[in-house]
Amino acid sequence: MQYLQKVSLEERGILTSAYKKEIKENIRLERSKSVSGIKLMILNHHRKKESQTRTILQVSVFIFAVIMIVS
Repeated sequence: MQYLQKVSLEERGILTSAYKKEIKENIRLERSKSVSGIKLMILNHHRKKESQTRTILQVSVFIFAVIMIVS
């Protein structure tokens, strides 16, 4: 574990933020290796794309409506 090499004995503990970061990173790496992790990563990427597209369309419609009201 990298964490144990970088942190002194007094700073070690379950609730330290460095420990939490290391655990989250390890979980993320393990998930990326599994089939379900890869599937989840693809779905999350797809959802982010949909969200970005929806936001762009909503802003475009709003700007178009404002232009129509002003002119």
